[in-house]
Amino acid sequence: MFSDLIRNPDSYKTSAKRWTRILPSFVCLCAFFAFPPLANAQDEEESTNLDIQSDFTDYDKDLGIAKATGDAVVKYGDVTIKADQIEFHEYSGKVFARDNVRIYKDGQVIDAEEIIYNIHTSELTTSQLKSALEPIFYTSEDVMRPDEETGGPIILRNSSFTTHDSARPMFHLKAKKLKVYPENKIVMHGAKLYAGDRAVFYFPYFVQPLEEDLGYYFTPGWNSAWGGFLLNQYGISINDRYLAKMHLDVRTERGIAGGVEFKDRNFKGNDNIGSLFLYYAQDNNPQLRFNGTVRSGIADSERYRMNLQQRVYFPGSEDQTFYLDFDINKLSDEYFYEDFFQADYRIDPRPDNLINLTKIFDQGEISLTGRFQLNEFFQTDTRSPELAIDIIRTPLGNSGFFYDGLTSYGLIGEELSDEDTLAGLMSPSDFNRFHTYHEVLYPHQFGGFLNVVPRAGVGYTNYSNFEMVGFDDVSRTTSHLGMEISFKMSKRSPNIVNRALGLDGLLHVVRPYVNYSYLNTDDLTGRMSPIDRFTTSTRLRPIDMPLFTAVDDLNNWQIVRSGLSNRWLTRRNGSSHEWLSINNYFDTYLQDPEFDRDFSNFFTEVRWSPLPWLSASTTAQVPLFNDTYRFSEITSGVTIMPTDWFRFSLGHYHLSDHPTLDDASLYSFDTYTRLSDNWGASTSHRFEADDNTLEYQQYMVHRDMAAFTASFGGIIRDNRITEKEYGVIFSLTLKAFPRITLPVDFQPGGLGSE
Repeated sequence: MFSDLIRNPDSYKTSAKRWTRILPSFVCLCAFFAFPPLANAQDEEESTNLDIQSDFTDYDKDLGIAKATGDAVVKYGDVTIKADQIEFHEYSGKVFARDNVRIYKDGQVIDAEEIIYNIHTSELTTSQLKSALEPIFYTSEDVMRPDEETGGPIILRNSSFTTHDSARPMFHLKAKKLKVYPENKIVMHGAKLYAGDRAVFYFPYFVQPLEEDLGYYFTPGWNSAWGGFLLNQYGISINDRYLAKMHLDVRTERGIAGGVEFKDRNFKGNDNIGSLFLYYAQDNNPQLRFNGTVRSGIADSERYRMNLQQRVYFPGSEDQTFYLDFDINKLSDEYFYEDFFQADYRIDPRPDNLINLTKIFDQGEISLTGRFQLNEFFQTDTRSPELAIDIIRTPLGNSGFFYDGLTSYGLIGEELSDEDTLAGLMSPSDFNRFHTYHEVLYPHQFGGFLNVVPRAGVGYTNYSNFEMVGFDDVSRTTSHLGMEISFKMSKRSPNIVNRALGLDGLLHVVRPYVNYSYLNTDDLTGRMSPIDRFTTSTRLRPIDMPLFTAVDDLNNWQIVRSGLSNRWLTRRNGSSHEWLSINNYFDTYLQDPEFDRDFSNFFTEVRWSPLPWLSASTTAQVPLFNDTYRFSEITSGVTIMPTDWFRFSLGHYHLSDHPTLDDASLYSFDTYTRLSDNWGASTSHRFEADDNTLEYQQYMVHRDMAAFTASFGGIIRDNRITEKEYGVIFSLTLKAFPRITLPVDFQPGGLGSE
């Protein structure tokens, strides 16, 4: 019975909540890891290196057979086998164990009536097996692991699987025959799904790829923008390469919506490539915004999204260096993401549209890019197309010099949105642009410690064929000089050991650095409207020319960036661990390209992770030297788990006196509390101290019900414009199919975009 297995119930409950794969993936992992090689294949001389203990032992030298009976124990490497009878055949390398067999390896226990294991080939055959790979518990009458050289699937016969830790599980799956192809798929023959003792579903033949997106997931709930809602998703496998996730969503305030999402397994792990998402909504209330306000300008209730992100490798490009990328995003209107897919709206509210042909080589890449306006309600810069050759930093033979550079040519333009066009605004003139920049560097070390990297570059940009009358061809030259100087000092303190602070020896590394950059270029103000222009930011601009992409907005500058980096490293888990880092820096302006400043703000970046249950970070800038452009910005956060039942995170964002951005003082506070082995609670709050508004509240209760995890709670959101928004949500998840790691963010619109 499953309750007979040796295990730690508390750790099972914890790992069950964390698990993120579906049941078939567990089955494969169970079969693959429950029967690993007892040791690596070894020479025959080492095959006798077994420790055999028993009440009675006999060894036949002629046959090379050792027999042990009566509480027999065999130890081989990190594996211990206990049984009533054990035989070891030296010449074949096979271990035979019979009657009450129990195998211990890496903290795992496997029970069986009989096993045959070959230490040379790792082939394994068992009968009446019982084991667990938490949170999966399983039995099998017969298991055969193939020879590693010949390959083939792992075969299990008359097997049973469950995630319910009970002698009478609430649900379990039985299969007459199961083939496991590690890291590929499983094949079931004659499988039945049981609820208690009753069979509720029969699978005569079932093929399951090892994908966590497959299966059925649903999320019910309510909020003031959607009303009551039920989001449904079902993932299926089309073939070995593609999978599909079908969506059918019901929102009482909006109506019925749904679609299908296709994913290419060749790009698994990269969410930006290999997908096609089609989604349609018959919206009963398109004027209602997600924040509760009513908008004008949208009367069409037929709303949709079509997204294609795909990469096509050209034939002959076996090293995957020649490919064509598609990033096509068509929306019915500018508010679609905001109303239906809040997660996408927060990350990319105005999706781009481009086609990019790329050839990568050792020294860089060549690309041909076309960017176009597919959604007329978004302002878009266009490339029709643009050819670029980008050379990364490359050594020039054995001279010690390095070269990097960029050359591009294309038809550059900008398309205004429909709203801007109706307002009578005029778009910048389209033009042909040729831009080239080349730089040489000479890294050198003096005295064995002082690192000096001088650099010099020249560039030329030409603008021609302006569409607007009155604009003549424009060109300019650019020259750049720079030098970076730095050195490192370190001190080892092996005797600094403090377990409470996570210190096992300490290495302090100090790195002062200075980076000087001088740029001289022709002033194009008033002679053309820049398209690749500099966007004002609270952060410092790049001062290394190859990193500065706003080529139409170059202005003379002379900047010195000075800083001091401190790092403290300690030993942890057999390797170095960055215990604390502090980086301070600021700019001195001999010539300011944006404002009339002498100094920038003073920046401090701190990262501290002394213990697994404690981490903190702060990024701050203050006008320590700056008297003309004064503002302060601080972002900080700390996560603490003071006990094994409580964890909280506190964050704060502060911005004051910025010339274009509003002041902010936003606090965030998140908690998770384990009330008992079966109950937990989580909270989340966002408070804007600048106007004393509690913007967001979330309260959830979580229940571990052995076979399921249930979560119930609600959200309150203050939009400052209308009445507060309220939401209620309920989630029920099979432990073998968990979709969440507690605590969770249940903001509606987060699902469906994963």
